[in-house]
Parts: sequence; C-alpha cells; structure tokens
Amino acid sequence: MTYPEFKQTFSLTPDPQQESAILRAQGPTLLLAVPGSGKTTTLVTRLGYLIYCLGVRPGSILTVTYTVAAAGDMKRRFLALFGPEYGEALAFRTINGLCQSIIHVYARSHGVEPFALVTGESELSALVRWLMQSHGAEWPGDQEVREVRTKITYCKNMMLRDEEVRAIRMDGVDFPAVYFGYRDYLTRNRQMDYDDQMLFAWRILRRYPDILSHFQSRYSYFCVDEAQDTSKIQHAILRLLAARSRNLFMVGDEDQSIYGFRAAWPQALLEFQQVYPEGQVLLMETNYRSSAAIVEKADAFIQRNGSRHPKHMRPARPAGPEVRRITLEDYSQQYQYLAQVASDCSRPTAILYRNNDSAIPLIDLLERRGLPYACRQRESFFFTSPVVRDLSDMLRFALDGSDRERFLRFYYKLDVRIKRAVLQDRLQRVPQGAPVLDALIDGGGLDGWQVGRLKALRTHFSKLAERSSFGALQRIVKYMGYGEYLSSQGGDRSRVDLLLSLARQEPGLGQLLERLDTLRDVVEHGQSRPDCPFLLSTIHASKGLEYDRVILIDVMDGLFPSVDPCKGNDLSAEDQTLLEEERRLFYVGVTRARRQLEFITCAARFGDSAPPATFVEQFLGQPRRIENAPAPAPGPDAAALEQEYQPGTAVVHRTFGPGRLQSRSGSIGVIAFQQAGVRKVDLSACVRKGLIRLA
Repeated sequence: MTYPEFKQTFSLTPDPQQESAILRAQGPTLLLAVPGSGKTTTLVTRLGYLIYCLGVRPGSILTVTYTVAAAGDMKRRFLALFGPEYGEALAFRTINGLCQSIIHVYARSHGVEPFALVTGESELSALVRWLMQSHGAEWPGDQEVREVRTKITYCKNMMLRDEEVRAIRMDGVDFPAVYFGYRDYLTRNRQMDYDDQMLFAWRILRRYPDILSHFQSRYSYFCVDEAQDTSKIQHAILRLLAARSRNLFMVGDEDQSIYGFRAAWPQALLEFQQVYPEGQVLLMETNYRSSAAIVEKADAFIQRNGSRHPKHMRPARPAGPEVRRITLEDYSQQYQYLAQVASDCSRPTAILYRNNDSAIPLIDLLERRGLPYACRQRESFFFTSPVVRDLSDMLRFALDGSDRERFLRFYYKLDVRIKRAVLQDRLQRVPQGAPVLDALIDGGGLDGWQVGRLKALRTHFSKLAERSSFGALQRIVKYMGYGEYLSSQGGDRSRVDLLLSLARQEPGLGQLLERLDTLRDVVEHGQSRPDCPFLLSTIHASKGLEYDRVILIDVMDGLFPSVDPCKGNDLSAEDQTLLEEERRLFYVGVTRARRQLEFITCAARFGDSAPPATFVEQFLGQPRRIENAPAPAPGPDAAALEQEYQPGTAVVHRTFGPGRLQSRSGSIGVIAFQQAGVRKVDLSACVRKGLIRLA
C-alpha cells in the first residue's frame, strides 16, 4: 500500500510536521511534540505506516509507555483506527513489563530462580518506617516515609554509586543508613522492588550477550512515548536494546518534564544528538487544543527556561477569551469563590493545584454545602504531616494540660530548652492527671529563665481554649515560638495556611479537631462523582487531559513556585533546576485549558501581606507590582470595641445578616445570628474589612 493510499483508506489528514514524523521510519529519531499537537495519534499512525506501507512485521515493533493505562489507551487507539488485523500482534509495554520479560528469559535459560517482586506498597513502607526508626527517626509519619521511599527510587533510577548515596542528606533521618539497610534486607530475602527490577534487567543485558541478542532479534523497531519522563536507567535499557537496529523513535517534550522527583531524566532529550550523531530531531509545534490567547502566552512563558530545545508552540484555534487574573482580598476567600463556581458549574471545569493538600479546604466547604464535585486523586499526607500533627497536639494539650506524652512530643518546638531526660525525670514524680506545666513550674530544680519560659507557655495555653480555633492557631505560630521553629527547620508553612482556612469553618478547638478526623476520612475515602463537570486535580494527575475551563489556585511565591524566581543568578544550581521544573509544571497546567484560563491570587494572607505571584505576572506579561499586595489596614482601636461592641449589642454581618452579640473575649465575639445561628467572629478583623456594623 502506498502512503497516499494509506491516508485515503484510513481517512488520515496529518499536518506537514505530523507527516514528517509518520514517514520517519529508519534510524534514531526524537520527536518533540508541544501540548495539544496530536502526538499519540501521530505515534499510532506511524505504527500503521510501518505495517501497511513498509511491510514491517507487527511482532517486531515494541512501543514503551509510561504507565499501564497509557499502554492500554494506545492499543485501543490503534485498534479504533486500523482494526484488529495487526493490533493484537503489536506489543505495548511499560518499561517494568519489559524488564520482567528480560528477567524471566534469563531465569529460564540459565536455570535460576529470580528474586521475588514485592508489589505491596504497605509492606515496603513498613520496612522503610522500621529502618527510619532504627536509625534515629523517632516518629516517622506517612509523609516522611513516602519522601524516603521516593528518594530511594531516585537513587536507583539515577544509577547513583554508593559514594554518591552516602553524600545525601535528609532532615530528620540518616538516609544512607536507611538506603543500604533497605537494599541489604531485600537482597538477603531474595526480593526486589520495581526499581530493582530495572537495575537487574539492565545488568542482565550487559552481562549476558545471549539475552541481549534474543531481545534485539525479537524487536527491531522501538517507540518510546513520554520520553521526557523516562529515567536514566530506563534510557540505558532502551539504548542497549536499540543498539543493533538503531531504530529508536522517541516522542516527548522536555518542556513537559514534571517528574524530576521520580528521577525523570529530560537530559536524555537534550543529549540525543550527542548519543546518536546520525539521528534526527523533528518538531510538532501546532497546538490544536487551546485558544490562541493561551498558546501565545504559554509559549512566551516557557521560553524563560534554559534547558530546552529551541522551538515554539503555535496556535491553530482563534484567540478566545482573555486569560483572567482574579485577585481576592484575602487567601481564605478563594474557597468561597470556588464554591460559588461549583454551584454554577455546567461545563467541564478543572481546579488545578500543585499538590493534593491544596484541595482539602475546598473539599471541606463543598461537603458542608452539599455541592457535587469530582476528584482525580485523593492521596494526601496533610493529616499525618509533622506540621498538622504538631498543631493538633498543641490544641489538644490546651484542652487537656495533663497529657505528658503529648507535651513531650512538641515542647522543644516552642523554645523550651530543657533536656528531655530532665523533663521525663520530673514528670515521673507527678501524679497521673496533674497539669504538666504546673508540676514542672512548682517542682523546682530548673533555672530561672526556664521557669519563666514555662510560665509564659502556661499563660498562652490557658488563653488558647478561650479563643477561636483560628485565633489559637495564629497565637501558636506567631507568639508561642512555633513559627520560628518552622522557619529554622525549613518547615512547610503552606500547611499552616490550610489549617487556618479550615479553622475559619470551625471556630471551636474541639470542633476543629473533630472535623479534622472526619475530613481525613472524607478526603481519603469519600465518594466524588466522576460525571460531575467540576473537577479537582493536581497538575500532575491532569497531564494528558484537557478541559474547557481551567482555574489555577495557590500560585504564589513560596508555594508555586517554591523558590523565589526573582533571585535569578543568585539561585543555587539545585534551586535553578527546581525552578525550571516548576515552570514546566505551570506550563503543563495552563495548557490543559481549551478555551478559558483563570488564576486566583490574593492581596493578603490571613491579614498579612501575601507574597507576589511571579509566575502569573510572567505569564500575563505583567511586571512585579508590590502595590498589588498592600499591607492590611490597622485594626480598630481596642477602646472603640470596648465602647461599641458590648454583649447584647445588635449587629449586622455582610454574610450572616442580623444578630446579637452574646459574649466577647478580646476581639473574639460570639454572635447569635437570626439565620446563620451562633458563630464566633473576629470583631477586629470584621470591622476593619467592613464585614460587620452596629445595627
């Protein structure tokens, strides 16, 4: 069948760049495909061209995909386009599926029993947790275990030598000891994980020419999808397999490489012509998905990255609506805004964010209001993270000051510089159920400044229970020393903000703690509606998908991106690499939108000036303007509150309507509203923002 006949038979209408890729049958090839350029259709069409026009045997073609789901989707796409005649003979495999075959052939031909593959995530996590505890991590949470496991995966996929592993440092854990302990445990028990599976397959291909020859004879054409997300060990395996035929066709885009934490190695794309001097780099630069207003700005934005091939994304669709930036008065208001979007949502709308935690206050609000939503990914370590665990412990201690075990978990994070052994010794002499701080203060044997610090803490804790949950959290972070501790440890302040957003919905300490327990179950096991047009998703989970309307949230410096992009040349090499990956992540997020793209930014963050949103400003072509984030106005005079907002006073709230002030402690008032019921409000903040007035 000639190529014109091929196109006519299967009703194919590729553009010139797509056609160049389809016709490139021999030799090493790198196809760089921008978002929305039809890369999967082009790759599938090229497979059909090899079979129908060049007579290539389907069984000699191996297509490697990033995930099992992608392999299934590509096979379905081929069958839909060309039918089952040759589709069933084509091999669509993940790299791990390929490595499993290599190990199986080796074991059968050499008469050995391969290591058992451990597939249970809980089993491997339990092993890592035990090793972390054995090497000094006292209470490793799920997030810390996940981070160590991710780092182990990174080391294996990057093929790091033992001396390179020994140089790795992680906060709170002796990572090299855990890594080598993990590796030795699996080896002793003749087990392997998925990363070992690739390393073993690579070693087999290098050490046993007969095995390598077997697979080189079996496959003479290799196609690699999502090549920018392929790791160093995976590229090494593919290079060995394609060394004989040299027919390696890689499809990817280094501008969309967003899995660096999993050891994705986009450098392979940048080094392609060094490895394959005879190879050819092809481009697919037309975006058929997004409106011109989005495509043109996205292309200008990604040009700021240095580690990339020179290329430009061009629009095929008309301009469409302008990209919108919605600046709210305060960070906490974005969830109210999004809940309103959800209530009016009638077309596919995706709320995209950098990590799963960002969705938690929104899920909380949607659940409270009974609004339907879909959620692509529910895994979250928010509830077991160190920050949430610490703050929850402190709130619970405010309600029960006799809990010595809880106090010992957090005391040193509040600038109580007393040795644990000393505290434990004194607490052993205290009757069960006695207030911990009273016993330590009255027990003697401490320096005067230590007693002074304990007395200050006792005063703070006695006040926490009287405040709203929001006010209590603010007091812990701002005035009790926990904020300084987080800064000194490089802790994640974003989770403090998320807790504060949740506290806005539950003013009582006990109610907030109960809501956290309920919400954890909702987030992890709750039922979302897959057919609902209002979708919550991380950018990572949305890769390869598209929506009519996309709203990006939490795009502020320090969160997204996590490093300051305005430091420029002052950034370390590591931070510069991270900044480029985060710019790619932002680029992937914005190019999910077909027609309408919006960013939510804020002028303040819980009353404090919000950091700039540099990525948004760069995307829109706006200079950084400090005046966009004004310092909040000073609160009303305390004396005025004393005079005007007395218990019994009738008030009107902009949201809750008329009500009557029942009681007040400081600036926190308890108001019985006619329609909204009894609520605690911060009178100072409400008056300052014009949310409340005297009736």
